[in-house]
Amino acid sequence: MNFSYPLLSILVCILLSLGSCKTSQITPEKYEKNKVYFGNGGGFTGGLREFCMLDNGDVYQINPSTREAILTSSKGKAVAKRVFKQMESMKLKEYQYDKPGNMYCWVKYHTKTDSAYLIWGDETMEVSAEIESMYTELVEMTRIDNK
Repeated sequence: MNFSYPLLSILVCILLSLGSCKTSQITPEKYEKNKVYFGNGGGFTGGLREFCMLDNGDVYQINPSTREAILTSSKGKAVAKRVFKQMESMKLKEYQYDKPGNMYCWVKYHTKTDSAYLIWGDETMEVSAEIESMYTELVEMTRIDNK
């Protein structure tokens, strides 16, 4: 009696079942916990750069036209927790920033219970140092580590 065919069948079944155990990738669009979108745009080309940081520390670059997200780095939960706590304490919803100008920066902050959208760049608009500092810190997180 030849045992190679049943053994081969079992092996193929095992390999197929392992392939179906693939973990699903988290995407910012489907992520239901805290996240912050941020970016800049405008100018001569009208280009737009968009990023998203999740509360687990993952930082994604977003293609604005297709909404495709590419994981660029992970800063860790401790860094993300600090950033989100800082944003929460800033009470972003209280800022009335809605003047983009030719070149502009923006931040969209989402939690389960709250959201805020700030956009600025108009030369006549005074932006708080706290907002500028927060935005600069977010942009620094998009830098790819070359270690």
